[in-house]
Amino acid sequence: MLHRLLAVALVAAVSTACGSGGSGTSAQTGAATQSSASAGAPGTLAGAFALPGKSQHVDAKLVASFQGDQEAKLDLSETQRPGGALVTNYDTDMTKKLHMIVISDDLTTFQHVHPTLGPDGHFTIDLKVPAAGGYHVYADGVPHGDGQQVFRFDVPFGNTLSNAPNLTATPATVQAGPYTVKLSTLQLNSGESTMLVARLTKRGQPAQDLQPYLGGAAHAVFINAKDYSYIHVHPTQGTDMVKMDAMNGMGGMKELPDNGKVNPVLMLHVVAPEAGTYKLWLQFRGGGRLYVAPFVLTAP
Repeated sequence: MLHRLLAVALVAAVSTACGSGGSGTSAQTGAATQSSASAGAPGTLAGAFALPGKSQHVDAKLVASFQGDQEAKLDLSETQRPGGALVTNYDTDMTKKLHMIVISDDLTTFQHVHPTLGPDGHFTIDLKVPAAGGYHVYADGVPHGDGQQVFRFDVPFGNTLSNAPNLTATPATVQAGPYTVKLSTLQLNSGESTMLVARLTKRGQPAQDLQPYLGGAAHAVFINAKDYSYIHVHPTQGTDMVKMDAMNGMGGMKELPDNGKVNPVLMLHVVAPEAGTYKLWLQFRGGGRLYVAPFVLTAP
């Protein structure tokens, strides 16, 4: 967890950690040492490689220039190992050069954003978080020729203590805007695949205005409250029983056209790497707008 922010410059060293395998990408939190960053003072963070069972081919660095307690300009760069040559060429994956998932350390907020790749090989984005606190930032990209590479950064916003995960139990049915999202179960199988069925309705009827988002029917991110291991999967539609790849293996996944139609019955195949409590955010697009349905699940 993030320590209290005390000094002007921030330097965070994050140890490399890997979660267990399965159909998703897992990242376990490593130890971090850090001091504070006042408004405008840049801080440098080293990324923890977060693809279990895969080879690390690059190193990643994130420079955060803070502008108050809730805003920062993020600059991400990756270098080849060995050699240290700056990576400038990235493959497009699920319509983007880089996917960035930003999650508060109390597991209450979720953002899925996409930094811009400049000609110098740096990804940049102006990020605003909803409140001061600690945030886990996952950067997922494909340096050309190196395959999927995912890194986690622990980023403190403001002079604040980190927060314990808020895992208030949720029902199997939640409301997301005009949509009702119902999961078939709130229990995951530890160490083996679980198929979750999500049914989306609108005004009591199967939703008919669902659309693909970033080439997929939806996006599902699971976070383990114990060690912050990370799993990102994409559902199949209707009665399609084909197991979907996660973000660490989406190269074989056929992307859906942006103007396509998505079935209101979605299936998520996920492997919980260990027993524990997991927070799930199911992100989908309906009626031209984005929605997120949050759930709390357990794996005994």
